Amino acid sequence: MIFRLRCWLTKVILLGIIAFTTITGGVLNPKLEKYGNWFLQLALALLVFFGFLRPYVIEAYRIPTPSMSPTLPVGDHLLVLKAENGQQIPFSDRLQPLLHNFRGGTRWLLMPATGSIEVGESIVFRYPADQEVTFIKRLVAVAGDSVRVHNDTLYVNGEPSPYPSAHQDVLNPSIIDDQWPDCLPYLNSNYGIADLAYNKILEGVVLDNNGDSVYIVPEGNVFMMGDNRDHSKDSRIWGPMDVELVKGQAVVTYWSWQPGNGLPKIDRIARLVR
Repeated sequence: MIFRLRCWLTKVILLGIIAFTTITGGVLNPKLEKYGNWFLQLALALLVFFGFLRPYVIEAYRIPTPSMSPTLPVGDHLLVLKAENGQQIPFSDRLQPLLHNFRGGTRWLLMPATGSIEVGESIVFRYPADQEVTFIKRLVAVAGDSVRVHNDTLYVNGEPSPYPSAHQDVLNPSIIDDQWPDCLPYLNSNYGIADLAYNKILEGVVLDNNGDSVYIVPEGNVFMMGDNRDHSKDSRIWGPMDVELVKGQAVVTYWSWQPGNGLPKIDRIARLVR
């Protein structure tokens, strides 16, 4: 729906510019000249924004749930830099099936990236189970890293993670506690359980619900977790995430307000996302 709307707006703007220049023949009444120039400038600005900047460079995103609290509370409005990871070249959708058998596959359809995502960044991505839904979590591990969660402490490659997490609310028990058994059959069937000591694990993915097993992130995947770990559905539930689902990195909070919950949080405006 968003893609269709963007295409519709772009077409309207283009048709407006063409109609305007055709009717006037490029010649304006002096009294109307300033308004005509203003119209063209506005139309071109809208064309650049809706046709290029928004779909391929930067996009706004609102925090809908507390899974990233307290780092990103509900109501924060963020700007997401999409160019860092490289976005798909416009109008290249039909070429995708033709490139599946080539080395690099559909990566050839991406514009040059300005950088690469890194561990510790807050990443916006398409939810693996429903790619029409957008999530935001922190990237805590990349391919080849070992991950272990024990007593709400995250260990990556055997070391405690330096990235923040919220403490468990004793009045509101963790949603993860009840869902560990549900996610285990999926993880077991896809990756298997190995009863090995950490220092003897060479490959494969290991995960169980006692906090003593180690999870190895597969090639081409990343491991995502919410900062509010007791109230976040993340890679602990749905497993590793394909890097192709990444949309971009959250860079700055430009507005913060949750309707029905007091005044806007002025102190959070223009705050860089950590």
